Parts: sequence; structure tokens; C-alpha cells
Amino acid sequence: MTDNLADADMLNYARTVADKVGENDRVMHQLRNNTPEQAFLGDFPQAVDDAVMGSSEAHQNQMLQILSNPQVAQGFARVVFDMLLNKGNA
Repeated sequence: MTDNLADADMLNYARTVADKVGENDRVMHQLRNNTPEQAFLGDFPQAVDDAVMGSSEAHQNQMLQILSNPQVAQGFARVVFDMLLNKGNA
């Protein structure tokens, strides 16, 4: 656990960052065609940093939209509700 973050929180954040890095064709080409050691010498580390920084801006924007618009908040809460119910059935 890292400063009040559960392991699940870190894994969820890693998935978010991985999804964003996965959109970078150049980095994905490097990952598929090199050893991990070689990939870490390429564009991968910078892509991770960029994804972390971008996720902060994206989460801030999403938070503001959810908190400032009751319809968006209700829709978001419904998605979370459905995810939680489906999690129990998985």
C-alpha cells in the first residue's frame, strides 16, 4: 500500500495509464519488437510520464463535469452502480 492508496487503487491507475500508453503506436511497436530492457531505453518511459500527466488533467476535467452537472452526475452514478452489481456476478 502506498500512502493511503490500496493495491487495487494502484492497479486501477496502472490500467488507466496502460490504456493511454497503448494508444501510442510507436511505443507499442517498440514494446512488441524489443526486450523489456531495450524498450525501457526507447520511448516507453516518456510515454508513461506523459500518460500520468495527461490522466491528471483528464480526471480533473471529468470531476468538474460530474460535480457541476446533476444529469452527468446521475449518469455517472448509474454507470458505477451497474459496474458494482456486475462485479458481484463476474
